[in-house]
This record gives sequence, C-alpha cells and structure tokens, in this order.
Amino acid sequence: MKSLGARDVAYAGIIAALYAVLTIALAPISYGVYQVRVAEALAVLPFLYPPAIAALFIGCLIANIFGGNGLHDIVFGSLLTLLAGYLTYLTSKIKARDVAVAMAPLPPVVINAFGVAVYLSEISGMSYLFVVQMIGVGEIVACYVLGIPLLLFLRSKRIFPGEAK
Repeated sequence: MKSLGARDVAYAGIIAALYAVLTIALAPISYGVYQVRVAEALAVLPFLYPPAIAALFIGCLIANIFGGNGLHDIVFGSLLTLLAGYLTYLTSKIKARDVAVAMAPLPPVVINAFGVAVYLSEISGMSYLFVVQMIGVGEIVACYVLGIPLLLFLRSKRIFPGEAK
C-alpha cells in the first residue's frame, strides 16, 4: 500500500473540512429525516482519489457532532460514510468506465438510506421504510444530481494526483 504524501494529507484535510463546513452551514437541510446533505456530493471522490475515504469519514464525524442527532449519528453515521467511501472506491475497479461512473454514487445512496434510517427512525418516531425512502431521495439528489457532474468535472481535469484508474 502506498503511503500518503504531504499533498495527499493536505487534499484529505480540505475534503474533510469542506464536507463538515457544507453540512454545518446548510444545517437546516443537512440533518433529520427530510434532508439533502449537499456535502454528500463529495461522496463520489473515493472513485478518483482513495484518500478521500478517510477524509469523508472525518468530515462526517465532525459534521455529525454538530448535528444534534446524538451519539448514534456521530458513531454509526460516520462509520456508514466510511463504508460507503470504501465501496465507492471499489466501483472505480469496474472495467466498463461508463458503468463504473454511474455506479460510483450508488454505495452512499444505499448505505445511508438503509443504515441511517435504522437509528433515525427511532429518533424521529417514524417508520423505518418511510425514513429509508426520505434519506434515499435526499442521497439521490446529492450523489447523483450533484455528485455525478462533480465526478465528471474532476475526472476531466485530473485534479487529484495518482487518481484511481
């Protein structure tokens, strides 16, 4: 495994900070059952840049500390983001490039919709399946409507050093 250089650490710090700041600044739409966490558009970054996996985890952890949904959200929400980031990275290994790009946002959508709904349905008192749907819709907006254009733009510009092939 390749060690991280100073540039990787700096990029990861920027990604983590951007995720946290976007989520906290847009708090009214970033937390709860009815959410579109705009920062989740960044969840496609591990497709291009594996160090983004840890960066998204740290950014989500910081954001969830300020979210008001308690320890479950801080711990499990952040761990779900870590898992989704790793699975997004794995989509970059799909040989058919167009299919790979289309699949990149899928892990955060599925993992967050089904995972976050486990504890958010308890917190909100709403049914699990309803919360899955609401989180899923918000994730689709963030990860597909915002994330795919971001992914395509960054991929065309080759922004990150040593991008995943």
